[in-house]
Formats: sequence, structure tokens, C-alpha cells
Amino acid sequence: MTNQEVAIPVIRAEFLSFQSIRVEVEGNPSIHWSLECDGQSLAIQQVETHREGQLVIYELTVLEPVELECRYEVFGAGRSIRVVPDRLVRTEAFERKYRYEGKLGVWEEEGAFHFAVWSPVAERIMCVVYDQDERLLEKHEMERQEQGAYHLQLEQDIAEYWYRYEVTTYLGTQEVVDPYASAISENGRYGVIVDVERTMTKWFPKRVARPLFVKPSDAVIYEANIRDFTIDHSAGSSHPGQYAGMTERGTRSPRGHATGLDYLLDLGITHLQLLPVHFFETTDERTRSPYNWGYDPMLWFGLAGSYASSVEPLVRVREYAEMVERLHEAGIRVTFDVVMNHVFIRERSSLEQLVPGYYFRYEVDGTLSNGTGVGNDTASERFMMRRLIVDCLTYFARVYRIDAFRFDLMGIHDIETMNDVRAALDAIDPTILVYGEGWDLATALPERLKAMSASAAQMPRIAHFNDVFRDALKGSTFSEFDRGFVAGDGWKEGEVRNGIAGSVHIDNQTYGRFPEPTYSINYVEAHDNHTLYDKLKLSCPEADEQQLLRMSRLAQTIALFAQGIPFLHAGQEFLRTKQGVENSYNASDEINRMDWERRDDHLSLVTYIKTILQIRRMHGGFRLHRANQIRELLHFIDLRPGVIAYELGAVHSYDAWQRTLIVYNTTREIVEVSLDHSRWNVHVQGDEASVDPLLKGVDRIQVLPLSTTIATC
Repeated sequence: MTNQEVAIPVIRAEFLSFQSIRVEVEGNPSIHWSLECDGQSLAIQQVETHREGQLVIYELTVLEPVELECRYEVFGAGRSIRVVPDRLVRTEAFERKYRYEGKLGVWEEEGAFHFAVWSPVAERIMCVVYDQDERLLEKHEMERQEQGAYHLQLEQDIAEYWYRYEVTTYLGTQEVVDPYASAISENGRYGVIVDVERTMTKWFPKRVARPLFVKPSDAVIYEANIRDFTIDHSAGSSHPGQYAGMTERGTRSPRGHATGLDYLLDLGITHLQLLPVHFFETTDERTRSPYNWGYDPMLWFGLAGSYASSVEPLVRVREYAEMVERLHEAGIRVTFDVVMNHVFIRERSSLEQLVPGYYFRYEVDGTLSNGTGVGNDTASERFMMRRLIVDCLTYFARVYRIDAFRFDLMGIHDIETMNDVRAALDAIDPTILVYGEGWDLATALPERLKAMSASAAQMPRIAHFNDVFRDALKGSTFSEFDRGFVAGDGWKEGEVRNGIAGSVHIDNQTYGRFPEPTYSINYVEAHDNHTLYDKLKLSCPEADEQQLLRMSRLAQTIALFAQGIPFLHAGQEFLRTKQGVENSYNASDEINRMDWERRDDHLSLVTYIKTILQIRRMHGGFRLHRANQIRELLHFIDLRPGVIAYELGAVHSYDAWQRTLIVYNTTREIVEVSLDHSRWNVHVQGDEASVDPLLKGVDRIQVLPLSTTIATC
């Protein structure tokens, strides 16, 4: 090699397509190139050269399409460089060539275990088997099949042993956990050789049927964290912070009031939405610390072991399945929190190690898209990422009988993926709910493709968290001191009216966000951001505790009676506080716990909310399913600033009540409303709510400051 040849730095070589290679060289050399695949020379058909700043770019065209399981090297100026498929994996040609629709993961069939994993860029994959003490037992080379899948069949008795894949790509050789592993060891270090679906039929030969559920507007969703719900001593649980604690019966607070599942049944919810239960990275499953909500996923088919009574792989599987079964027995459906918009650490994820650059979204300049704010966005628009999402959800719906799926940062995903999810779940059970955060996020995806609320009409039967309604009621989530309608900001009245009507269009009354009311998840509080109580306390520093209670009660009443799907965050019904912590994802149990003694302090508010839910459940006028029903039956009445009144008229087809008048008063004065006859009955007034009339035969109602009055006839 000459001195001149040594001085020529070749920066990079990559495939642009299956028949073209780009080589970047610094300086101004003239180089003759050759190409080898696994040591065999390949013909270069054409070489084109151009400059990009200080770089000379060589584009080499080859005669035959390349096969990515081979090792390609270009030689020139006395040196060689590996050709990598960095951007090639994100091309349509790659998608067409390698889209794989066969089975993935581990399954048992005719006495043998089958393993399948997808990695078109892998030169070799070995299945590495370990015992439960992490001792290496054996390695088996997997057979490459069409579309870049690798398969292995083992007939020996290896059930419940652990495994990983040893993958060799252009990045080197490393062991990875199967992204389709449905059972995992502690802290997600290994997959477990077990067919969970078959095992489930042995554990539960006769499954409990899903609780009866007719239409989305019948739902009442209650969001809770498994750990928070029972971790505090006031829960009286024998299984604090665990799957088993969610379904323990007979638990009581120190003052003797029901906690846990008994409390939820008394409250009257239909769906229990649990914060993430897939395996998440930051909590050590052996010590259950540090605290974390779980929005830091690394594996999606495997379950979190920090909520199980033991870190043994199948314990978490059985206890989670038993929890779902017991909730179904109690008549409560279960929502799975889907966090597939990102991974905790991309470089360490199985997806990136198996097919570098494929599963994640990139900007035009080659940098990672970061709409999630955590450093990476998954690329749901790519076939195998879309398939992974659909496979995961249908697995949980089929194997664990999950009844609803809530998508974290749904706006990161694309519309086609969400529609595929809906169709796949419909094939299992069309009563399964799908909803999510349809935020418009700065991800590298065209606006027209994003699964955001503005595109709701393109995603039939998928609901969206109504953040506009939320902020109109309590004030902007992103400004601590911004006030909402219940705190006296009359400018937000129009948005509140819109939310009350299910955010559908009514001529001359509402502008509408959604095509149907069941696209709207109506809420004032969720696990993110300040609790409603903390938000009101920050934005209304002059308010005393009684005023804060009244504003909270009013905001909750408006959201719960609005057309659409009501949603409560655990504890909002008794003024839950996180001591002002805005983002408690990694705060302590002390901050995040369900304080059942605080519940006991506010039993009257809990009783009020329970009765509101009971009235809603008993009267179909509050659960209209179609936009045309709302346009026909809901009419706003102008009274005065700070007061919203509306009537649900002629609802006898859906309701025992012929007419219902609802008045919300955000002022500090009593509002009097004259009625058109003296046969009206009052069911809600001030701090009281009742399924039976509080007052009968009235022709005038009083609406107390910061309160609701409902009259019917």
C-alpha cells in the first residue's frame, strides 16, 4: 500500500437499493472499486461520481440484486469497508421483499417447540438455551427462511428453560431477547420457553365470559395504577401493590369503609384501565424500586414482574391472568395501556439489535424522530412494526381476554395501523374498546397520516381523549395558573358546550370535533399532569377548601354527564392530591398512593359521584350513541354568563324521563330558573344527588353557586 493510498479516508459505504451502493470518500481521489460478497467477487456494472462539499460520492451499480444475509465489502485504494443497509431497510423495496406474515415467537406443536424471529439483515442467528440459573446449556443454529425469518424446531424437553437469540449483523454479534417472548425472566433478561396460550387453557379450562357490554357510550372508565391502588396501609390489602391486590375482596380502610375491588363495584364503573403492565425497564423487579409508572417499555408481550408475588417467570403470567378473570367475574372489563410508541433505550432494544434502523422513525437528515420526547419514535407505518402492534394487541385480547386498549401518545402512530388494530380486534370481539391520546406530535410522519384527533373521522370507532374539553373545564394543563370554566373563565364556555354535546356539530350551537359522541373520552384528570384538586388549588389560590370541593364536584359532574365516554382517574372522586407534583411518574409511593383515609374524609363527595354515575346508567338520554340523536334531542338554553343550561327533550325513546333540564352554575350567586309547568322533579341540587326526586312538583329551581341542578319531567 502506498502512502497516497493510506491517506485516502473512506468514510462510509451503504446500500441505497438492492442494486446500488453509495461510497463516501474525503478529498479528491480517483479510485477503482471492486465488490465482494462473503469473499466472492461481484461484478460492478456502473460507477458514477459527484461531489457533496468535501466528499466525493461514488455510486456503484451492481448486476444482480444483493442478498442481505451476506457480508458485502467494497475494495478500493488498498483498503476495504463493510457495506451496510442503514437506509435500505427503510425503503419500499425492502418492505416488499421482506414483509413476513408467518408465526413469530415460541409455540408448541406436536410435542416440539418452534422458535421464529425476523431479521433479514442477520448473517446468522443462534438460539441459546439456558437453565433457570442462567447457565448455558446449548446453542442451536436457526434456519433462514423466506422474507428474512429464522426458524428452529426442538423436540427435546426444554419447557420453561430460558433462551435468547445470538444475532450476527453488520453491527457485530450480540444476544437479544425475543421481542415476541410472552414469558420472561426477572427484569426481562431472558425469554422463557413456554407456549403461554396452551398453558392458559390448562390453568383455566373454563374461562369467565366478558362482562355484558352493549355500546361504547355505556362505558365508565376508571384509571388506576396497580401499585398505587393498594400500596398504602389504608387499603387494608394482603397483597399491597400487586396484581392479586386488585381483586382482593373484603378489604377495609382503618375506619371500616370498603377499599379495593369492593369499592370499585360500589362506585359503578364498567372498565378498569391499568397503567402499563408490560415489562418496563426502570423498576428492579427484585426490589420493586425505584418507583415508576412503566412508560419505559423494552418488551411488549412480557409482563411486569414488580406487580407479581414472585419474580418467577410464570408467576406474573398466572397472577395477571387470574386478576383479569376475577375482574370479569365481578362484572368489570379490563383496559390494557398500550405503550408502543417508543422504547426506553433504542440501542439496547431487541428491535434495534435484530434489524438496525428499521423499527424506528427517522427525519430526512437521518436523525431519529423524537415526537415522543424520549429520544425515539417507533415507525408504525412499516409493515413489521405495524404487525408487531397488531400481533401484541390481538395476543392480549385472545389469551388474557383484555376488553379495551388505551394508546399512549396515539398521535405517534399512523391512521392505517390504528384501523388495522380496530379490524383485528373486531374479529375477536367487536365490543373491545380502542381509544388513545390523539395529540398532534412532532414526529417524522406527514400530518395526513397521523392518528390524531383532527383525523378522527378517518378512524371509525376509535375514541380520543378530549383534551380541549378537559382544559376548558379546569384550565390549561400546560399553565399552572390558567383557569377553566368552573373557576370563572367565561371565555371557555363555548368549548364546554361543545364537550357537553359529545364534541359533535350542532348547527348554530357547537362546532364539533368528532363525527360521533363515542369518539370523545370526557375527563378532567388522568395520571399525567396535576390532579384536578391540585390544579384548582394552584390556579385559584384565593379559594378555600369548600370552594375547591365545589369546583371539583362541578367539573366532574359536567364531564360525567357529557355525551360520549366518561373517564375518571383513581381518587379524583375524593379530591386526590399528589402534593402539587405535576409529573409523578417516578415520585415515591407517598406521592402516588391511593390515600383511602382521604377517601373516608370525603365520603359525601364519593356518594355524590356514585349517584351521578347511577343516574347516567339508568337514563339513556345521557348515553346517546349517535350524533344525529344529539342534534335532535339536545338544545342549549341561554341564561346568563357563567351559566350553561341545556335540555334533553323528547328522550322517552331512550329514557324513562321525557325531558331533562341540566343547569351548571359557575358564578358565586344563586341562579333561579322558571320552568314551564309545575310537574318537574329535582334529582340533583347543590351537594346532593338522588335517583329518586329530592323535590317534586316544582315550577322553579334554584342553582346554587358552583353547582349543578338537574330537573326532570
